[in-house]
Amino acid sequence: MGMQPRTAPPRDGMSSAQVVQILQGEESVQLTGGLEIVDIDLTVVADISDSLAGGSVERNSYADLHGTASFNLAQAIDWGGDLLRPYLTVSGGGLSARFNLGVYHPSTPAHPLGEDPPTYDVSGYDILLRLAQSVGDAYAINTGESYLAKVESILLQRGYTQYVIDQAQAATVAPGPRTWAFDDSITWLSIVNDLLGAIGYAGVWSDWDGRLRCEPYIRPIDRAAEWSYSDNPETTMLTDARSIERDYFSAPNRWVFYRTNLVEGATPVEGNGMYVYVNTSSGDTSVQARRGLVITKTEGVDAASHAALVIRANVSIDADMAIPYLYNVETFPNPLHWHFDRVELVDSAATPWSQALCTQWSLPLPPDDGNMTQQWRILTP
Repeated sequence: MGMQPRTAPPRDGMSSAQVVQILQGEESVQLTGGLEIVDIDLTVVADISDSLAGGSVERNSYADLHGTASFNLAQAIDWGGDLLRPYLTVSGGGLSARFNLGVYHPSTPAHPLGEDPPTYDVSGYDILLRLAQSVGDAYAINTGESYLAKVESILLQRGYTQYVIDQAQAATVAPGPRTWAFDDSITWLSIVNDLLGAIGYAGVWSDWDGRLRCEPYIRPIDRAAEWSYSDNPETTMLTDARSIERDYFSAPNRWVFYRTNLVEGATPVEGNGMYVYVNTSSGDTSVQARRGLVITKTEGVDAASHAALVIRANVSIDADMAIPYLYNVETFPNPLHWHFDRVELVDSAATPWSQALCTQWSLPLPPDDGNMTQQWRILTP
């Protein structure tokens, strides 16, 4: 998880320093929006940038469908079959860098009869949309089946050919059977995320090129910062539109997670099928800060082992403990941002915070003009 690699294709001819320079160090840059039609294999069918009259790309890492987009198009496309991949090109100081911004299923817009030629206001939905559909039947994993093999079979069944699955837990198998009963609320996406969560993986997400990614969960506080933001006037990308939210009224400070798939009906106990964590003294939600008030969150989960249970619990605990401090900011457009980016913050007005996780952002597509809006969750108060 994280930002786009600075020098990955289509920027592999540039150095990391050049990418930083063009986004952060140039006094004057030009932003150009682009749009491609691609197929499910992510092969480019056509570049229709000349028809792009503006729009935006948005991402919410905590949403079921992480990515959405809007496009103002001056041409019709195959609304049911085409996939759209927007991109942004940043040029200045003799440098030019392109950044892909994900792949989206387009909506079918109303046809404006009074315009000639017509324009179309199109909504785009993350390529994960193929997974976010009701299963329409029961589904099961049997004892001894590989969790990752089941995930891959679902991706292939849903038509995906471009994906990256970290094979670290390829040998981990289900200790017992599990069935997802027929229910309209059960989607392929929820099943995939359940399977991944059982082995300590993060939920599936789609990257900047449109590939699906499945990989182990790493606590944000344990990851290195991927970008540094500062209020230094010589290099700042921050604007004056910055604020801090602190809403922790109902945030838990004690968590009890237990396995729902222990074999032979064994009762979970702490250290064997049950994991209990108490935030005694860290931050405003702690038991100490609340003068002894304990707010407990209890959740049963399917996990392949006790170690996987602890990892899955930490995903929820990290999210819950991040709630109290939200940093809202407008910045100069930074198209490197993607999924749960780890950033460093030097803002004299927000002292003492220094580490944050970017969980939401919105980026305008030229010729629409404007700053990028972001929301970060402070990691280290």
